[in-house]
Amino acid sequence: MNGAIERFNARFRALSHVVRDSRPHASGPLRGLAVTVKGNIPVAGLPWTEGSALYAGRIAEQDAAVVARARAAGGVIVGTTTLSELAMYGVENPFEPMGLNPWDPGRTAGGSSTGAGVAAALGMAQVNIGTDSGGSIRNPACHCGVVGFMPRVGALPLEGQPNRAPSLTTVGLIGRSVPDVELAWEALAPSPGEREEPARNVLVPHRLIDAMCDSETLALFDEAKKRLEADGFHLIDGEIPGWMEGERAAGVVSLAEGGRSLAGIDLSKASAGIRARVARAAQLAGAEVDAARAACAALRGAFAEALRTAGAGALLTPTWPFAAPPIHAETVEVRGRAVPVDPHRNCFVRAPNAMDACAITVPMGLYPGAGVPAGVHLATPGGRERRLLALARAVEACMPKLPPPPPLR
Repeated sequence: MNGAIERFNARFRALSHVVRDSRPHASGPLRGLAVTVKGNIPVAGLPWTEGSALYAGRIAEQDAAVVARARAAGGVIVGTTTLSELAMYGVENPFEPMGLNPWDPGRTAGGSSTGAGVAAALGMAQVNIGTDSGGSIRNPACHCGVVGFMPRVGALPLEGQPNRAPSLTTVGLIGRSVPDVELAWEALAPSPGEREEPARNVLVPHRLIDAMCDSETLALFDEAKKRLEADGFHLIDGEIPGWMEGERAAGVVSLAEGGRSLAGIDLSKASAGIRARVARAAQLAGAEVDAARAACAALRGAFAEALRTAGAGALLTPTWPFAAPPIHAETVEVRGRAVPVDPHRNCFVRAPNAMDACAITVPMGLYPGAGVPAGVHLATPGGRERRLLALARAVEACMPKLPPPPPLR
């Protein structure tokens, strides 16, 4: 077990199950690098609970495809990470306690790939594999002050693991920096490619951002924009028609598909939150789900057209519209009005899942009031992962370097 796991895991709960004797068994680009795997992805010989009492005692018989690929690249699996139950977003998990934010344990560390973000922030692993159906990679990365990368659906293999929202779910990566994530992506992606240079024209939907963000987020984002412009980025003002409709539609699709995946399963051991979610899914009308899928498709087309018309390579927004809230907060204040944490928190991160885009969050500073990280979010149509990583690399170079989280100081 590595030193960071020994020092921090008992307190911050990043890993649910630890590999005590881990060493590389293959040569490759990840040779000797520590790798964590989200607890809904099977790792041969380890408990595979998906963070739920439904699967207490289950042991994975074989690796999921992405885990096998990480081993073949020389990665060293050091454990599985904590998550929201069944990888469905939640701030607590009554069966398997979720990771705690290393910047402020009283505030959320995000979900559902919570432990992966905590593990990256505390240096437990260089490569942290998770899943993302509506921000689940990027939420914890943002709140933990690290980089979270979501490629398009199917860009990294999904075989051998449960998929409770197949229209939206993708395997993604969390790391301390864009180069760390880039290294892992090239090792795990089906077809390695050449490193690309960033396209520095980006679209910024100022009307959407101004409507959704609190004052501190707007100030941090304004400073980030100044840094980018000083480095030669061209920021183009423009909106994406149907953005919020598509974002909300992704929530409907996720609810419907998640409910379908659990239909017929005895949920008596599941949490009340999961049972309530399945009950809500059962009440969805088929026409409502069809309309949601149509809204997602419309957003995909509108997004591509908006970028094409503007001559932009990606969309730039904050990652969240406010700082990581206290774990049990149901509302937050946004410029004098109380708004519900959920779904307001989704306003930038969930739409890329709706339109099968690729997206990434990069730290852009610390909230002066809460003292927790903020993130800048980039999204571009799926299939342009290497271009997005090149852009994120250039954006990261412009942002202020965060201090270490308090436990590392």
